[in-house]
Amino acid sequence: MKLLLLDEQDRLLLIRSRDRESGQECWYPVGGGIEPGETAHQAASREAAEEAGLSELPPGAPVWTRSHTYRYDGREVDVHEEWLLHRVKNFDPAPTALSDHESTTIQGFHWWKVDDLSTTTDPVFPPRLGQHVSALLENGVPATPIDITD
Repeated sequence: MKLLLLDEQDRLLLIRSRDRESGQECWYPVGGGIEPGETAHQAASREAAEEAGLSELPPGAPVWTRSHTYRYDGREVDVHEEWLLHRVKNFDPAPTALSDHESTTIQGFHWWKVDDLSTTTDPVFPPRLGQHVSALLENGVPATPIDITD
């Protein structure tokens, strides 16, 4: 599950990470897996608290799905992602419970303006995230989630 945490100025919170094996840096949204017995909202709330320090996550709206395989930390990982849009008040990210892996790879956070996200030369995952968020802001929450698999 991936979380689009958008603040009052339509800025998106992303995490900057550095792959320990390749040294490649990238930006990606808050998110992670759903643990056994968790609802989607419980998992989203847990991930927002652990990774960004957001203690109260408003309910999210399902907006996208994405399936892909990526290489990170010397492993190939197959994932199917459900994306939720959460409107939040701007806050200073302060993780509360990073895993050992996350604490060695996370380099920082940034609230991105959509236009900046669309034009940056920094690696951003998923590709074309800025364009997808721009379309979401323009068109609103879809009736059913849109597949953004590239």
